[in-house]
Amino acid sequence: MAKITVVGQGECEFEGQFSMLEALDENGFDMPYSCRGGNCGACAVKLLSGDVEEIQSPAYDVREGEILTCSVIPLTDVEIELL
Repeated sequence: MAKITVVGQGECEFEGQFSMLEALDENGFDMPYSCRGGNCGACAVKLLSGDVEEIQSPAYDVREGEILTCSVIPLTDVEIELL
């Protein structure tokens, strides 16, 4: 299991949910999102450390160092920061 740390909010375990966003939402984190499908970019966060795998190709292009939590799963422990 990978641990997800959100700077300033805490941490949770990724336990095989569909996406990182789903894991964070299920654990009570107040994460921004709109579509859950990689089309809007509202769930973009800065990836500070760790590795993620893209599970769907988003239509929204993020900046370097950012990820869409709706479109990835953690492969290792990760640390993210809200934008």
